[in-house]
Amino acid sequence: MPADNAPTVRQRRIGSALRKAREHHKMTVAAVGGSFGRSQGWMSMVENGLHPIAPGELARFLDFYAIPEGPLRASLLHLATHVPGKWVRERVGRISAAALDLASLEEDAAEIRTLQTNIIPGLLQIPDYTRKLMAVGLAKNSRNVEALVEFRMSRQRVLGRPEPPHYVPIIAEAVLHNRVGGDPAILRAQIRRLADVARLDHVDLRVLPRAASAYLSLITPCVLISLRPPGELTVSVGDQFTRTVFVEDEEEVASHQKIFEVLLSATLSRTASLELIDEVASES
Repeated sequence: MPADNAPTVRQRRIGSALRKAREHHKMTVAAVGGSFGRSQGWMSMVENGLHPIAPGELARFLDFYAIPEGPLRASLLHLATHVPGKWVRERVGRISAAALDLASLEEDAAEIRTLQTNIIPGLLQIPDYTRKLMAVGLAKNSRNVEALVEFRMSRQRVLGRPEPPHYVPIIAEAVLHNRVGGDPAILRAQIRRLADVARLDHVDLRVLPRAASAYLSLITPCVLISLRPPGELTVSVGDQFTRTVFVEDEEEVASHQKIFEVLLSATLSRTASLELIDEVASES
């Protein structure tokens, strides 16, 4: 678990499915819990995503609710089986539960899509760029800043793993010129990093040109993460000042994906985006 008693996206998805199955059978929490020797309180915590459930016990619940072999059952068992990587677990207590949950989802991702209007996406940032961003935020303590910088850099290993996720970041053209921290040397190094990553086969970096600035009204910075099969889970993750928001409602996530596709249609092609990045890099 990313943190003791901290709900995770996977737990909430499992709990929601169990609650829907119970309600479909018109059974009470107490009745189902009694059938398994579990308290009403324990059942409520599982259904609300506040308590993990072991894969074996989950399988017994799925049998009880007559959920057959198929995509739903396989997906729920996959979500229950997942164990975050050691590097995530080692940071419990030092990094927020929401940030650890995000990293855990990235570890298990088949595709990561992101929208950014003002800054370079976190998975593409260089340490100095991240450090400047952190320094003007809430993490004023230098030790906290360094811990957060190191954590963000650790998250980037997902792009270099065997069978990495398909990564599709969309950035506004202005991002290529925004001097974070006012230091042109940082921006030069950051743009070169973008140029290098954009050449990776599994990265489809797109730039929304200034000519398409009207589309900026559609953008709320977010990350869309789709898990590898059989996970069958796509989540939209956004930052709101002091908290990270996970959007899990299927209809709302679907609307975010439609907006992403509209924005993608307005971007420069992969080749043209890379040419623009190379041009900016040569001018820096």
